[in-house]
Amino acid sequence: MKRSWIFSIVIVFSLLSIGWIAFRWLNPGSLDAQESFQYWFWNFRSLDIITQVLLMFAGALGIAAILPGEEDDA
Repeated sequence: MKRSWIFSIVIVFSLLSIGWIAFRWLNPGSLDAQESFQYWFWNFRSLDIITQVLLMFAGALGIAAILPGEEDDA
């Protein structure tokens, strides 16, 4: 059990590191007020919209999974 937690933490840390490296690679230069992630995220909303759509879809699937299915009356 403890080994799986350590493995999960390593995976999450690795993904965050890879994401940060990719962000720095795709956005070279200093992170001042005009080039910050918040500024970029606010002006280019496509990632935000895609994330919201995926979260709504996952929520709909979750609700559909807990609802009872149709029963055959035959």
